[in-house]
Amino acid sequence: MQYTVDTIKIDLQTVGFNETTELVEQVESELRRIMRFRSDIVAADFYLREEGSNPTENKLVRWRLGIPGNDLFAEGTGPSWAAGLRAAGDKLRRQFID
Repeated sequence: MQYTVDTIKIDLQTVGFNETTELVEQVESELRRIMRFRSDIVAADFYLREEGSNPTENKLVRWRLGIPGNDLFAEGTGPSWAAGLRAAGDKLRRQFID
């Protein structure tokens, strides 16, 4: 699924399931949180997948952030999509500082 939020091109890929309105809202919410720290974002690619048999940490989120220069990448896991998005978002935010 590809769409745009503000001027940011978003590519949301879900493996093995279809995205819901709630999931899209969670992705946009986390992206907007990251946008407060960085204003030159041009693209965001999200890859969401359920992995393994561990029911408490089986949501995998891979997030690539397109910015001028080198793109940033982070991966997060959690018991829910929101937790995985937050974990990956926190890792991206730390890369802004470094």
